[in-house]
Amino acid sequence: MQIRDQCYRALFVAMAILVAASLACNQSSATQPTVPGPTRPVALVTVTPLVPISPTQAPSPPTPTETPPSGSGPGGCLLSAQYLADVTIPDNTVMTPGAAFVKTWRVKNNGACNWEAGYQLVFAEGNQMGGPAGMDVNSTPAGGSVDISVNLTAPTTPGTHVGKWRLRANNGAIFGGLTVVIVVPSTPTPTATSAPITPSPTPTSTATSGLWNGHWETNCGSSNCGAMDLVQTGNIVTGRYAIDTSTPGTINATASDNRLSGEWSRSGSSGKFDWWLGGSGVKWRGNLGGIYSWCGHRAGESDPAPCGVGTFDGNWMAVCVGCDGAMQIVQDGKDFTGTYINGTVSGTIDGTTATGAWQAGPNRGPLTWYLINSKQFNGNYNGGSKWCGYKSGSSEPSPCLR
Repeated sequence: MQIRDQCYRALFVAMAILVAASLACNQSSATQPTVPGPTRPVALVTVTPLVPISPTQAPSPPTPTETPPSGSGPGGCLLSAQYLADVTIPDNTVMTPGAAFVKTWRVKNNGACNWEAGYQLVFAEGNQMGGPAGMDVNSTPAGGSVDISVNLTAPTTPGTHVGKWRLRANNGAIFGGLTVVIVVPSTPTPTATSAPITPSPTPTSTATSGLWNGHWETNCGSSNCGAMDLVQTGNIVTGRYAIDTSTPGTINATASDNRLSGEWSRSGSSGKFDWWLGGSGVKWRGNLGGIYSWCGHRAGESDPAPCGVGTFDGNWMAVCVGCDGAMQIVQDGKDFTGTYINGTVSGTIDGTTATGAWQAGPNRGPLTWYLINSKQFNGNYNGGSKWCGYKSGSSEPSPCLR
């Protein structure tokens, strides 16, 4: 009995020690900062693992397609032609029934074959518009561009007319695709009326209709210019020159009053020109490249004199003593007038030389200018003082005085 009482006392002491230790631990943890718990019960959310999604391929830009597709040239090289621009007669141009016109496309040889002798533009489908079955294409290296022209005639039937043309290599392979689209209007039917009709004022045009139409004999300083046929539709003029040779050239230009400015192209070369029609309408004088003579006349006439006149027309920056600044020249064939910072100029042009006079208030004197290229001239006034000029994109010529 005594032994059992001793066991109970030992057990009681052990439990007392455990309770005291537990209270000591609680007091120790109460000295640490505590984070307040949420005031409301938080719902437990079961998260379902996401199934990995296979990445989707980003949309690709549409692959440009050539219409029609390319082909294989001599030796298996790649044939391909890229349309660049309508040089003349853009799509949906309104044409007079039966009017002759020259359609010209600018095309890039974006294949690997050089277009050499024997390459042609051939009619494919649609309305042939009086065009030939095929036309020779000027030699064009891979990566180069060329203007391709064909002589056509607008149908007399009203409506929209479409002609499709393709290129043919000298091995017979067909490739590329070019299209001409013109609109022939319906002829309006007169409506009877008892009331008098007041005529509408005639609109003023910057080009006198048809002055450039027809056949010309031309002179560009060598024997390879020769005969030229031009077609004028409104203020658009197209045509061919050196048509009496095996390699004719093309003309694509815009008429403004009596001036015709545009681009010539022949045998893979091209450049700018300016021509001015004389008052009689049977002769014109001008240049190519701004400085090289090119003139023309109707059959039975002779070359105008002077034949060539450089292009002084336009806006210049003048360099001279007391007159540095902007200068504007207006040219009409061989004659010119102009204004500069404190006066006026006038005179005549023969080839690349302009002679005339300057005037500022009561003061007046002679001037002579020499065209160096299409954007620079040098020269003098009063015989010994410098007067030169340059256009945008160029700089003062050296020497200025000549």
